[in-house]
Amino acid sequence: MKKVVLLFFSLMVFARVFSQSQPVSGKITSGTDQQPLPGAAITVKGTTIGVSSKVDGTFSINIPTQKATLVITSMGFLSKEVEVTAGQKDMVIFLSENITQLNDVVVVGYTSKKQSELTSAVTVVSADKLKDVTANNVGTMLQGKVAGLQVVNSSGAPGSQPEIRLRGVSSVNANQSPLYVVDGIIGGNYDPNDVESVTVLKDAASTALYGSQANAGVIIVTTKSAKSGKTRFEAKITSGFRTADFGKMNLMNSNELYDYQKEFYRDYIVGATDNSYKIDLIKFYSERPLDLRNQDYDWAKESFKAAPMYNVYIAASGKTEKNDYYVGASYYNEKGTFLNTNYQRINLRGNSTYHFSKKLDITNNINLSASTGRSYDYMDMYYSFLNMPWDNPYDANGNPVYVDGTSTFKWWSRDKINPIHTIQNSDHTYKGFDVNYDFMLNYRITNWLTFTSTNRVSAAFNKSFNYVSPLAAGTYHDDGYIDELNTLNYGGISNNLLKFNFDMGDHALSGLAGIIFEGGRTEFSGGSGRGLPIGLKVLNVASNTQLVNGYNLTTELRSFLSQVNYTYKGRYILSGSFRVDGSSAFPESKQYGSFPSVSGAWIISNEEFLKSNNVINNLKLRASYGVTGTQDIGATRYLGLFSLTTQYNSIAGAVPYQLANPLLTWEAKHQTNVGFDLSLFKRINLTVDAYRNNTKNLLLQVSQPLSVGFETRWENAGNVINKGIEIGLNTINITNKNFEWVTDFNINFNNNKIYGLPADIVKTGSWSISQIYRNGGNLYEFYMPKWLGVDAQTGAPVWEKLVYNDAGEAVASEKTSNYAEATIQEVGSALPKFQGGFNNSFRYKSFGLRVNTYFNYGNKVFSNNLRFMMNDGHEPYYNQIKLPDNAKVWSGPGDTEATEPSPQNSANSTETSTRYLRNGSYFTIRNIAFNYTLPSAFAKKLSFESITVGLTADNVATFSNFLGQDPQTTITPNGFATPGVSDFKYPNNRQYLFTVNFNF
Repeated sequence: MKKVVLLFFSLMVFARVFSQSQPVSGKITSGTDQQPLPGAAITVKGTTIGVSSKVDGTFSINIPTQKATLVITSMGFLSKEVEVTAGQKDMVIFLSENITQLNDVVVVGYTSKKQSELTSAVTVVSADKLKDVTANNVGTMLQGKVAGLQVVNSSGAPGSQPEIRLRGVSSVNANQSPLYVVDGIIGGNYDPNDVESVTVLKDAASTALYGSQANAGVIIVTTKSAKSGKTRFEAKITSGFRTADFGKMNLMNSNELYDYQKEFYRDYIVGATDNSYKIDLIKFYSERPLDLRNQDYDWAKESFKAAPMYNVYIAASGKTEKNDYYVGASYYNEKGTFLNTNYQRINLRGNSTYHFSKKLDITNNINLSASTGRSYDYMDMYYSFLNMPWDNPYDANGNPVYVDGTSTFKWWSRDKINPIHTIQNSDHTYKGFDVNYDFMLNYRITNWLTFTSTNRVSAAFNKSFNYVSPLAAGTYHDDGYIDELNTLNYGGISNNLLKFNFDMGDHALSGLAGIIFEGGRTEFSGGSGRGLPIGLKVLNVASNTQLVNGYNLTTELRSFLSQVNYTYKGRYILSGSFRVDGSSAFPESKQYGSFPSVSGAWIISNEEFLKSNNVINNLKLRASYGVTGTQDIGATRYLGLFSLTTQYNSIAGAVPYQLANPLLTWEAKHQTNVGFDLSLFKRINLTVDAYRNNTKNLLLQVSQPLSVGFETRWENAGNVINKGIEIGLNTINITNKNFEWVTDFNINFNNNKIYGLPADIVKTGSWSISQIYRNGGNLYEFYMPKWLGVDAQTGAPVWEKLVYNDAGEAVASEKTSNYAEATIQEVGSALPKFQGGFNNSFRYKSFGLRVNTYFNYGNKVFSNNLRFMMNDGHEPYYNQIKLPDNAKVWSGPGDTEATEPSPQNSANSTETSTRYLRNGSYFTIRNIAFNYTLPSAFAKKLSFESITVGLTADNVATFSNFLGQDPQTTITPNGFATPGVSDFKYPNNRQYLFTVNFNF
């Protein structure tokens, strides 16, 4: 009887609960970018009732009582509890990114690992954090987001790429840009819109598997793939404009220049006894008429205009039982702020994975891209800054005027060139086409053994064209000039690996072994000439100074690699790898280099004594050591070469050009890294790494005895040591139903030194700007006299002269006005002491705001612009920069406040010295991005799952004491540039954009 009563009572309770069950509906959304989250789990707390969100993030669930608590979970996000009432509809639930998610899979080397299994220094940047900046390259998007990654936007030209350095500069001559790996294969092309995530590999434990190509670090780009079964579409339209950022290079207007040039007429003759030191206004007005004050033309305003920018992207992805697919297309167009410059690119990408069976998957990826644009001539940029405001670039009809030394009208600017006229009569175009095809096979031989083959073939064609009409003023007037250069690149790479994975309870063993083949060929051809008829711009009309050039370059790399990983009880992890590379860039006896690595980790938080605590979610210690190398100095440096650029008896003659070195071998970077990862309260994630990278056997051009007959030879000599500390901090400061605030901070301290050189190496670039490499010194160390200001009695410039004892030690310092006596000395490096980023994201309901900043401290920049723009009257027909408020030109004996020399006594004042060497430190508000997700009901009325609109501003403001353009200056040495030298670069741009993102 009791059983019957109990059963009846239970049925009554069940019926009552069932009768009260009412639906609750809403949408699950990412708090980072307000995008819907499909597949999120929604359960009623304390029950077994649960559903999953649909592809558009929406859900509907029945709750058993009038009030209940929903628990929402999704991979990569923090779980969240939300109190709801029966019948509640259209709620939007935001999930915060889980910065301590240890089960996330990270792509490293030639495999993937859970974040908890990593023993190396790795940083992952998701697409959400990457794409608040709109650009045509991922490098620009990474600025300030990865500890240890220095990103320098050294040019604002359309289509330009940033310079990237990871953990300092570790070579003198080899390429220092990180290796890019796209979808597991070295190299490759892609569009930033197609990127799912970027992984930066920093230490040898993660990079040694790439051997000789990973000396400067590795950036792994993973492109998008399907995430749900239903076909999903995404469309994004971005439009806006750019303006040139001139920094603190504010030039004088007509009146300011007029008053400034009065200083050139001060009554002062060096050595005379009757100087009045007053300005001779009669002479000044006779040579500078008063009506010049009414002639005020802003050359920078005429040469730089606000320019539009467009970016359109559309993609589709989906899954079936047998096939996963993704297709994306994008169009990028930016008009340059400088006259007649632009860049546009179209990209098509398709990824498809077909599942033939549970054992066999085959992936096909293809990427097609084409680009075209217009570049510029450096001299046009030069004159657009330096021409004087007293010259009108246009005639009465509004057409650019032609001017040269024979022009009858008055033209004040020194070189009598109107760059606006030159730009209209020249053409600097380029175009390119690129195709990549990837074939990937994944075959699971057994439960523990898999064979993987990833292969890519690629080809690219690029053409550059430069033309100057005979109508243009300057060097090519009445003559014209034309040149073309065609470059064809093609090649392939094949990675063939066996991967194993054993899980034996407390023990886990995994690894891989395989072989890699890589090869490519580059073919150059071009021609140039002068003597062109007006209106024709093809090579075959050039009538004189004709030149044909061309050469081919073939490279080949053969590699063996292996890796073993061991884990015990999920606490102790040991990993080792070994790679052998064989390169055709070295003599046969030196072609093979070995690149090992070993690393370990101890996950302390998995120990029993910490498992039950509620404070420490993760604590892991890491250590690694390994070797990477470089071959990237050219394919023929070890050979004895002859130049065939002369003639003998009317036939080609050979002249010795390069001395052979049959012992030339690899540079090798020996890397040591120790670090720890700490997560607290599921809200704080701290990563700290300390490293020491020693690059040995530097590939250098070493001076030879005169008896050899060659000045230099390529040899292995010296080493570069980089030591530093990286700190990365992620915190969820506030998170609740309506508001969230997340902070990302990173900083990197780096110290760079050179040792083991056979002798000091002084490299002198353009304008006699030198840098010295010496034992115990820094890379890119400026080498020049120190400027000490102005002699208060004579107004002459003053430099430092050091006095040395017999032992060669400096024992005293003197002032000298004789530049030839000034001591050339080390005065600072172009490399920063530390740099990093401080980024914050905020979310209030459907509104999002992200602010990214970047800072750089401790480097020196030589402003070559100032040599012309504060020239003390040496070039009175150049415009002048507005001097700082504390600047003062010497006016007479006893003028102790003077900072600028007397124009009448300023011999050699514009020669290279620290007068123009400035502090390159700066802090910039890199990006501000604001977005709003429209109500889902409104979006659905328009047949969309979601619509997000956004406003972004890039390069918002830069704070620096640097006098001149943006202090971001090239750090890449080449024949035309010296690291740390600012020289009338194409200005960086401020960018203001409006974006609409549709999901359907």
